[in-house]
Amino acid sequence: MACIRLKENCEFNGESTYRHVNTHLPNYARPRFIRIKSAIELTATFKYRKVQLVEEGFNPAVITDRLYFLDDKENLYVQMTQDIYNSVKNHVFKL
Repeated sequence: MACIRLKENCEFNGESTYRHVNTHLPNYARPRFIRIKSAIELTATFKYRKVQLVEEGFNPAVITDRLYFLDDKENLYVQMTQDIYNSVKNHVFKL
């Protein structure tokens, strides 16, 4: 999973992000999930706060941020839904 913050007045484009990731990263390094946050939280020593993100995982029922899933069949990042989450948990989608 990658957690990113978009520039002001920018929108996430799942198709162009997929093309960029597919072009520049090997298969094993491509993030299967992209989480969009309005602000990236830092610790007192200016390190990224990751523990809470790891604990929340990728369940759309828990996460209030926008979350996208890498759909190799559609060749784009699609918005994560409860159906996709259930398919991943039940091993219908192989990661």
